[in-house]
Amino acid sequence: MNKFIIIFIAIFSISSCKSNFNPIKQALKSEKPSIKKISKKISKYDVQIKLTLIDSNKNFNDYEFRVKPKKYFYPASTVKLPIALFAIEKINEIDGLDLSTPFKIEGEDYITSLKREIEMIFAISSNKSSNRLFELLGQDYINQKYKSKGINNARMFHRLSTKNSDNINTKKVIFLIGDSIVTIQTKNKQKDRLKIKNLSLGKGHIKNGRLISKPMDFSEKNFISIDNLHYLIKLVFYKEKFDERFRFNFSSEQYDFIKEAMSIIPSDIGLDKNKYPDNYVKNFIYGDISNIDKKDGIKIYNKTGSAYGHMTEVALIKKGDLSIILTATINVNTNKIYNDNNYDYSSLGSPFFAELSREIIKIVESK
Repeated sequence: MNKFIIIFIAIFSISSCKSNFNPIKQALKSEKPSIKKISKKISKYDVQIKLTLIDSNKNFNDYEFRVKPKKYFYPASTVKLPIALFAIEKINEIDGLDLSTPFKIEGEDYITSLKREIEMIFAISSNKSSNRLFELLGQDYINQKYKSKGINNARMFHRLSTKNSDNINTKKVIFLIGDSIVTIQTKNKQKDRLKIKNLSLGKGHIKNGRLISKPMDFSEKNFISIDNLHYLIKLVFYKEKFDERFRFNFSSEQYDFIKEAMSIIPSDIGLDKNKYPDNYVKNFIYGDISNIDKKDGIKIYNKTGSAYGHMTEVALIKKGDLSIILTATINVNTNKIYNDNNYDYSSLGSPFFAELSREIIKIVESK
């Protein structure tokens, strides 16, 4: 009987230790200053974190911290990830088009390709590139794609950092195929408002150069939860784990392309390193390091976004045999005034993301 009790206690202890293991919570206990500043007042910064450890059989072990799928935060440029993915599906629906087909937007002389615009989205988070793909897709198509992929906590309302960003009338997209052209213009219906919590943020906001002492209304701003961003990475890199109806309609070459595009740094596509340092849009691991050492054995496939003081990133991070998916959001608008461009990205957000991700990897490696 005593032996049985001892064995039972041992098994229970092992099981309990395993269930209590949460690399996120352990990392947040770090004494590193950039983590401690945030962890001491975690609720103040509206931190949400989701982590997936991927074992050798490609099984997912999920962990999370303060994830609230229906609590609003501004996702900023992370919405460019679904825009890029859905743009590839869009051209696959039209005969004669591919990633390299030249195109231009009505009113522009600039001729480009889907390949180049997607590379610019991931290398430097180009708003112009993203908005060109938005013209191709339109709000309705993007929102329908969200639903078809099983994404429920997301809504696309507008382009990024441009006039009339929420105009439901898209411009013509003109594809040049030899001596002929293919013109696409999508039609969109009037948008619906978001129906989630906390759509009024802060204690004031700047409008037309004046301070309005009222919270800012985000009910017609873009949204995608960190659950959904996290899921998109799984869907791209581990499609075999999902029902075929949710998978992207990509060729194997297109899958290879999007994965590689997500890992590039600006200099990989010939951009000026002085203007766009290696860590320009990579806050995990490298947020506080300007020059990336490619010999460190780490490869990151990511999309980050920062606006209104909200900083968000989603990434697959690989180091040797270790693979993790990490998604996090933080609000570093410490004065609670929106649209004043006074945010603590470099002093709080980027160092926190960099150190947090390094700590999580260290914890998982030592497990």
